[in-house]
Amino acid sequence: MKRAILYSLLVSVITGMTASEPFHVKLYPDGVPSRNGLENAPESITEKGYYTNVSDPELIVYLPAKDKATGQAMLVVPGGSYKNVCTPREGIKTAEWLNNEGIAAVELKYRAPNGHPEIPLEDGVQAMKMIKANASKWGINPDNIGIIGFSAGGHFASNLITRYPDEESRPRFAVLVYPVITMKFSNANTRENLLGEQSDDRQARKAYSTDNHVHQNVPETMLVLADNDRLVKPENSISFYNAMKQNKVKAEMHIFPDGGHGFWMKDKYNYANETYPLVMRWIKEHDLSTTTK
Repeated sequence: MKRAILYSLLVSVITGMTASEPFHVKLYPDGVPSRNGLENAPESITEKGYYTNVSDPELIVYLPAKDKATGQAMLVVPGGSYKNVCTPREGIKTAEWLNNEGIAAVELKYRAPNGHPEIPLEDGVQAMKMIKANASKWGINPDNIGIIGFSAGGHFASNLITRYPDEESRPRFAVLVYPVITMKFSNANTRENLLGEQSDDRQARKAYSTDNHVHQNVPETMLVLADNDRLVKPENSISFYNAMKQNKVKAEMHIFPDGGHGFWMKDKYNYANETYPLVMRWIKEHDLSTTTK
């Protein structure tokens, strides 16, 4: 019992010395503009700590210690096959990693599309606008916001950076980690959760393969993946990278020999000492506070 109390006190002291406690903000304070059909299926948290059946999305805001804050922020979009939001490593640990470098992290607990494929873009646009609307309050430069997405969250992020409707919803830059890109090579569950009854329709698959929508004003993007990823094949990232190069947009891609799918922030990942510094280097290279000095 004494050890447990001492441990709790130690955690409290450490937390108080670093970032503030995360807080939740409704993505749509006045109610969602469209429905995903899961409103009567209660949202829950799985044994692994994943949010599931999300129909009322939120921003989970992690702010760095004020004396370390750079004014830069990242919209963090975890994966989960467009059914779950896998927050423990791709959300919480990522936010802590960013906060440690003085970067605000805004994790998006986004809606499961449940066969309504326009919902991810709708949530992504609103998330960017909400962050910018609260930027002054949260100590963020509204012009200094990037996005990082993982797996299906990588598809979410690539969808936003290729199809953003206006400058207000455009991220400054992007990081895509083992992202789903094309419905041709995507995991079947991801495709079905996104497209629903249109899952086998060629035109729908083409429309939601984000490599088909790359244009010259897509934000600069880094792609990070493992060569032995069997769930989301490397062809996804390669196709997106090639489309970036065809449109003369700066891109950087790193394919590590192993790690499989979902290696991010795992305790046992052989290329951790290389992966996280190079991603952080890319993020800091796009920090407006340093690039404009």
